[in-house]
Amino acid sequence: MFSDILFVYLTSPPLMSSAEQTPTDAKNRSKNSPKKHFSHVMCFGTFDIFHPGHEYYLTEASRFADHMTIVIARDHRVFSGKWRDPVHTELLRRDIVERSFPDASVILGNESDIFAPIRDLHPDLLVFGYDQKVPESKIREIFPHIEIVRVGGYEVDKYKSSILRNEIKIQN
Repeated sequence: MFSDILFVYLTSPPLMSSAEQTPTDAKNRSKNSPKKHFSHVMCFGTFDIFHPGHEYYLTEASRFADHMTIVIARDHRVFSGKWRDPVHTELLRRDIVERSFPDASVILGNESDIFAPIRDLHPDLLVFGYDQKVPESKIREIFPHIEIVRVGGYEVDKYKSSILRNEIKIQN
């Protein structure tokens, strides 16, 4: 059953192909949206079992800047942070996000330094999802010139990777 789900998932077109089709429930929009438009926004995530909640987060982030870089968590980082292996490999997760956001730069995170992409690419803005656990105070200390915004969730009782992962387990 899981292989059937994976096949459909990998061979299907992106969940939503344009901004007009993106979930945009106004109550979920970021409450602390920047008042100005930025040049370069950077987002981070595992993006395992890519779903409309991920699509919402990245689409909202893309609205803040002319260019977006999406950093995909490395497999070993997923395990060390979540104490479980990802369902999909880092390369597959990167490919899925690239297909869904072809105008963005989608990269794998640095093997040993989580701050390296920020240091190397100099974004103006970092956007995190509502539930991402990040060392925000440390980021502000190291990069005081970069603004940080959190985007609200989209139907979080339905579109959350842990919920979807449990549904896949139930079906197996």
